[in-house]
Amino acid sequence: MHRLVYIFFLFSGFSSLVFEVIWARMLQQVFGTTSFAISTLLTAFMAGLALGSVLGGRLARRVGNQLKLYGILEGSIGLYALLVPLLLGVLPALYAPLFERFMSDFYLFSLLRFVAVFAVLVIPTTLMGATLPLVSQWLADRRRIFHGSIGLLYGANTLGACLGCFLAGFVLLPSFGLQATNLIFVAVNLALGATVLASFKMIEEGVSAEALLDADDDDRELDPAPAPGGEVPAAALPGWALRLTLILFGLSGVVAMSYQVLWTRAYVITLGSSTYSFTLVLTAILIAIALGSVVIARVIDRVRRPIFVFAMLQALVASSATVGFYVLDRIPGFLYDRARETITSVGEIYAYQFGLVALVVFLPSLFQGMSFPVVVRAVNARVEQTGEEVGTAYAFNTAGSIVGSFAAGFIIMPWLGMQKAIAAMILINLGAAVILAAMELYQHRHGPRALAMALALGVGLTLFVVAPPIDRARLSAGMFRVHLAREVYSPTSFETSTPELLYYEDGLTATTSVERRGGGVALKANGKPEASDGADMDTQILVGLLPFVARSAFDDVTIGQEEAAMVGFGSGVTAGASLQWPLERLEVVEIEATMVEASRFFEHVNHRPLDDPRHVLIESDGRNYLEYTPRTYDVIVSEPSNPWIAGVSALFTVEYFERVRQKLNPGGVYGQWVQLYELHPDNVRRVFATFLAAFPHVHAFSSKAKSTDLILIGSDRPLAFPPEGFERAWSIDSVRAELERVGIEDITELYGLMFMNQAEMEAFAAGAELNTDDNGLLEFNAPHDLIFYSIGELFFSTHYFSGEIYGDIRPYLEGWPDDGRWTAQRVAELGRAAWVAGKPELTEAILREQNLREARGRNDELDELLNVLEADSRAIVPAARRTFANPTDPLAELARRASDDEGAEAVLEALYAREKAPRQGYSGRRGLVHALALMLSGDLKGAARQLDHLRDDANVTATELYPLLAGQVYTTRRRYREAYQALAGAAGQPDLPISDAPPQVNAAPGQPSP
Repeated sequence: MHRLVYIFFLFSGFSSLVFEVIWARMLQQVFGTTSFAISTLLTAFMAGLALGSVLGGRLARRVGNQLKLYGILEGSIGLYALLVPLLLGVLPALYAPLFERFMSDFYLFSLLRFVAVFAVLVIPTTLMGATLPLVSQWLADRRRIFHGSIGLLYGANTLGACLGCFLAGFVLLPSFGLQATNLIFVAVNLALGATVLASFKMIEEGVSAEALLDADDDDRELDPAPAPGGEVPAAALPGWALRLTLILFGLSGVVAMSYQVLWTRAYVITLGSSTYSFTLVLTAILIAIALGSVVIARVIDRVRRPIFVFAMLQALVASSATVGFYVLDRIPGFLYDRARETITSVGEIYAYQFGLVALVVFLPSLFQGMSFPVVVRAVNARVEQTGEEVGTAYAFNTAGSIVGSFAAGFIIMPWLGMQKAIAAMILINLGAAVILAAMELYQHRHGPRALAMALALGVGLTLFVVAPPIDRARLSAGMFRVHLAREVYSPTSFETSTPELLYYEDGLTATTSVERRGGGVALKANGKPEASDGADMDTQILVGLLPFVARSAFDDVTIGQEEAAMVGFGSGVTAGASLQWPLERLEVVEIEATMVEASRFFEHVNHRPLDDPRHVLIESDGRNYLEYTPRTYDVIVSEPSNPWIAGVSALFTVEYFERVRQKLNPGGVYGQWVQLYELHPDNVRRVFATFLAAFPHVHAFSSKAKSTDLILIGSDRPLAFPPEGFERAWSIDSVRAELERVGIEDITELYGLMFMNQAEMEAFAAGAELNTDDNGLLEFNAPHDLIFYSIGELFFSTHYFSGEIYGDIRPYLEGWPDDGRWTAQRVAELGRAAWVAGKPELTEAILREQNLREARGRNDELDELLNVLEADSRAIVPAARRTFANPTDPLAELARRASDDEGAEAVLEALYAREKAPRQGYSGRRGLVHALALMLSGDLKGAARQLDHLRDDANVTATELYPLLAGQVYTTRRRYREAYQALAGAAGQPDLPISDAPPQVNAAPGQPSP
């Protein structure tokens, strides 16, 4: 019957871990997700456990039945958990004045925050901490079942915590949300307490009377002679050795928690920063600890020299921890290989990742799990004091864990870096092993033990010395994104890809790196690219400027006095773009200080915002800052990372959006970045639905033609789109120059970049569930999209290339279509804006609605647009035949053959046989034939490169073929502005039919028609 106690304790660990996860997430909504805030939560939680273990140990000897009290404690935890949401509901009212008054005094503010958290958590965590010493004493009082029971008890509790960690992260919170999961485990704890109270008498009766200690033995130390059942009493420790053992056990807690922090950072770099990565690491550690406790429990009663065993375990932890140096930077390669194989479910990928985690963390955690029962064996000299001694040992270890969790994240890793920090922990393990070995040999000289200890230390030190350094560039390769493994890197390029590492720093919340690859510079956080000086420039600049530009269309607002806030600094390009607006003040809230340092590598493109006196940098959690700052703003910009990243999803909830709206002044505008790539359409619908729920007037814009980076614009008043465009914004020289930097040649082109208008967004998002703080839909669902990225890619590619009109701005244009301000020129400008945004169908609709489709001669802009539409519909092959119609031209036959079925490949072979093509392509008309053959063979990238090489050759660009070919190739390559310019040059050229020509070609093979 006593085995029921282990089952009870398993459920106790299960519910305690779930409550820890739930309450931490709830408290983060109040205090934010900075490292210091999270450390405060963890410290307060563990401090309560340590306090409870001490109090429980002292109480264990004074109560009549510890098992009964244990049942009462479990029920009390459940009752208190019922009150936690109510208590947390009061905290914001108390926290707001603290935030406003004391935030500038970091240490006082942190202390006050700790007091507030501790006040909420001290009762349940103290009750949790008291359970282990109480049940340990109950078992110790029953001698016959005491053999190895502490290890089994600790193992059962840790296994329960493991189950709680896994199920909370993968099942309960994704399925039920915070409040419902809390209520479920309130019921679990109440049921557990009731079951213990209902069954403790039955358990007592089921334990044989002979298992009870004779009252005469109460004050007797363990007999050094072997006891019944094969138990060998441990050697009693002198007082100094006992104290030193407890101190070293506390130190092992420091090291164990430090390993957990360091391993977690390493694995979120390699596996991605999703909530599942954190869960996998913690689950693997807890499984190993639980297994270690259970394994050692089977032999613990025969351990005569526990200090020697403890010393050996410390040496084994050190030796096995060196595996990380051999494995961690190879994990991206393992992920790359797995990603290129067939994937049928997310579960199999997470199982594979769990195996990769276990490679590093399992053995050291296994040996760490063995340490607790061994130390209890060493310090527990009197059975009747088992509860107190277990509580004391647990308190020392927990106190060490508190120090380790803080020191690793805030001192050791920022100071030494992750690699050196792991090395330091290994050396501490080895040092502790040496001290323990010396202590053991001082008390009991024994040659074989000394030799075994020397061998263990020698092996550990050798493995440490010969361990290779971690390749930081390879570690942060980001292969958790299946898209990279399948679409970007070939096996050869992955193996040979060696970017130049310009910056690498293990910060408080993330590891930040800057890489130079192929002439471009990219910024990464935990292996995830966040910004660059190349392809990301359009997005970084427009997300910083578009909200200001949109607000300028309100006639009643004054330009030049804006106060603005921005969430996220990154490369500084967005902040620099916003500062091109003549604003008064820009507060930029950045959670990771190393990002600010890394931005120095982008000073060639970011306008050096840190040097601008209007720029105010605030190191804090963006959501938390906006929640509690008393300031309000004219413009707020949010450029967070992707919503699948743990913590970042809190910047995509309805509560956050509503709070942002409250922080906007009347007529204020909010801009929010969100991506389409690597997101399932259902998750994009959730983002849109959530945004729409908070803002009454919204639109979505692309950062460039057919981009997968979007900018959501929200306001409390209808956004204005006058016929003149955002002319007040365009009249500001610095703003115009910044927009021109990303290719905006006319302010009306911003109209063309609309991805979905409000009505289209509402139709697209209809029926989607909102993303809330409680359900965390994006945090738990979006990580799956990294694995099956192609679903969203295909969906939005179809949306872009379906031939249907999207991003139709007409219903929101002022005075459209009848207002006299919509002159033929302005209509032409609007049509051109749609065309260069990759929406020719919308261009056609605009002209037809205004009866301008055939209206030549009205103005130059309209004529040019009509010329482009006409040229864009003309066939390539007849133009090629006419361009090379002279039979004496040596290239005429090649041009004809290129347009035949399957003839393009043969033409390429013929060209290359005569002369190897330079990288940029051939010159003159030979290059034109080369571009034609490349396009018809499907090599659009090569064709574009060849055409780029020819663009300054007037003899080539004046041909009939070049503008049509360039227009089609550039269009298919989504270079619409260049396509427009090329096609505009084809005006007036004839399109005479050729009888023997094959059907016209208007899109390259395998490419969607734009």
